[in-house]
Amino acid sequence: MKSKDLREVVMRMTDDGISPRQIAKELRNVVSDRTVRRWQHLYKRTGSIDLNVPSATMRRVIQDDLHLHAYHVTIQPNIQDDHKQRRKSFAYWVRKSLRKKDHGLILFTDEKYFGMDGIYNRQNDRVYASSRQEADAHGGIHRLSKFPKRIMVWLGACKEGVTTPITFKPGETLTHKNYIDIVLPHAFAEGQRLLGEDFIYQQDNATPHTHKDSLTWIRNNFSRFIDETKWPPNSSDLSVLDYYVWDAINHNIHWEKVKNYNSLIEEIKQGVSRVPSTSVVHSVETWSRGVDNIPKNREIVPFTAEMLQPPQIQAEMLQKKPISSSSDIIQADIIQPFLLR
Repeated sequence: MKSKDLREVVMRMTDDGISPRQIAKELRNVVSDRTVRRWQHLYKRTGSIDLNVPSATMRRVIQDDLHLHAYHVTIQPNIQDDHKQRRKSFAYWVRKSLRKKDHGLILFTDEKYFGMDGIYNRQNDRVYASSRQEADAHGGIHRLSKFPKRIMVWLGACKEGVTTPITFKPGETLTHKNYIDIVLPHAFAEGQRLLGEDFIYQQDNATPHTHKDSLTWIRNNFSRFIDETKWPPNSSDLSVLDYYVWDAINHNIHWEKVKNYNSLIEEIKQGVSRVPSTSVVHSVETWSRGVDNIPKNREIVPFTAEMLQPPQIQAEMLQKKPISSSSDIIQADIIQPFLLR
């Protein structure tokens, strides 16, 4: 029943001398007797129940009477039927081929562009000021370039934290050649440094990753890895970096200090160093639960930086514990390949 219809019913029942409590009961408590009394008072005083209800009254009706809450629209991958089947197959493979403790040995990897324009949330970013001019003078304007300058970053994450990032040159993109020459040897060394020789390498199905030369290098060097036929496409919610780490880095960067490429690279490194290790551990644990839920047709709820910041983690963030520098990387010997089946 619409609000206008409710008011008309209340007016008719008021004319019949029915009490507010009885009216609310007859309406099955769609509106409370308190609201009915307020409407009756307005009706007796003005002869009508004005539809131009004050915003405070509307909030009270929505929250107290109807018990409704406002929720942000969330963005999730557009998963097709064949993708869903691939996701289920992956979940069954994980359950069959990996032990629970093996989940903690996975090195999740990904690449992402960071632009010099920073991040901006049109819905949530607010500046409180007495005028539009004052707001503009205190950060009320976020300027976006038509062709923003950006840098690609490679990063790995696991239960032991995050790897040392690789920052590409301005304008450089990922190809199978620099993936083989730069990224994979670095990932191999970082995986062994953080997780030991028995770590499991994960990558998505980006073209440089699935190039035949890249796959040959991976099979010849990594002892354990998730085969390209196993990892489901269009499943960013299965990547620890996509559903937590990248967002945490973005929010840990001091964007006001970014003036050029050098300052952007430095702030990215600082942003990576400020990612709390306890939150990364929690996000890896969330991955295990999410994969278990896929066969049940239940989706993973992506975690954001804000959702993973209990007080103890906030205190850790304030410490700004740096990650190991590239000089701490120990080059590991090549080990015999073993493909997970």
